[in-house]
Amino acid sequence: MVDWWTELNRKGAAIIARSTIGKIRGMYDQLSPTEKKVATLALDNASVVSEMTIKELSSATGVSTATISRFVKRMDYANYREFTMALAHLAVEDAPQISSFPELGEGDSLSTIASKTFHYTIHSLEATNEALSEHELARAVLKLIHAKSVTFFGLGGSSIAALDGFHKFLRTSLNVAYYPDYDIQLMQAAKLGKDDCAVVISHSGRNHETLKIAEELAQNGVTIIAITSYSGSPLAQTADVSFLSLTDEVNYRSEGMYSLISQLAILDSLFMMTVLRISSRTDQTLSKVRDVIEQTRHES
Repeated sequence: MVDWWTELNRKGAAIIARSTIGKIRGMYDQLSPTEKKVATLALDNASVVSEMTIKELSSATGVSTATISRFVKRMDYANYREFTMALAHLAVEDAPQISSFPELGEGDSLSTIASKTFHYTIHSLEATNEALSEHELARAVLKLIHAKSVTFFGLGGSSIAALDGFHKFLRTSLNVAYYPDYDIQLMQAAKLGKDDCAVVISHSGRNHETLKIAEELAQNGVTIIAITSYSGSPLAQTADVSFLSLTDEVNYRSEGMYSLISQLAILDSLFMMTVLRISSRTDQTLSKVRDVIEQTRHES
């Protein structure tokens, strides 16, 4: 029987491995052509790469050892050994599932489909959490707290996350806004200025209309907090602060099925951090909101 400490370490190692894969996918667009060769091999054959020496990986990818070392540093690892040790944990029991988009078969039972869906949702949240930077979180919270107004922007599937963020922050003392229509979002962006803050959400970070909004915000000096799945996307590059909603579906599908819940978790985290930092300002607002909502409920 495996003791609880061993099991805890195994789960922790698996989380680190998932974070590594998610980080590679999230930063893929920012990599140089030669670094992408290393990234592609690591994504496709993580367990194999984990057993290679740096010279063997250099030979397999056709890139220099210096390029590999540079790639490893970009992934926030101290050295090549540390990087391969993280990848090695993908060789455990659930490695085949972690390394690619969930393979849902037509013959899968309903409980299996549900299990796989929950499995990858959990992985997405774990990878997203591991990639969060306390420094960036602190910057974002300060921007939110001191902003004259905070507007949430999101189109398509990302509009769900934008509305959820607005709905939560409406309970605080902050002056918040959200508009579902693109034209109205664009007009709102044109009205904002350097004292305002915008939370812009886009799974791909490449949606033409979202980028038009971000461009307008940037021109007006508005602080932009972006939530996207690609660190190399135009949205992430335009933003003052960006957070990655990492999932195993990045580079596989465009719908952002699993990234949505990670986007919501990031917004929840920012909401709780903001509330706790301005509790004296928000307590009265929260009480008023609760009272108003309570009046809409009927006793059974």
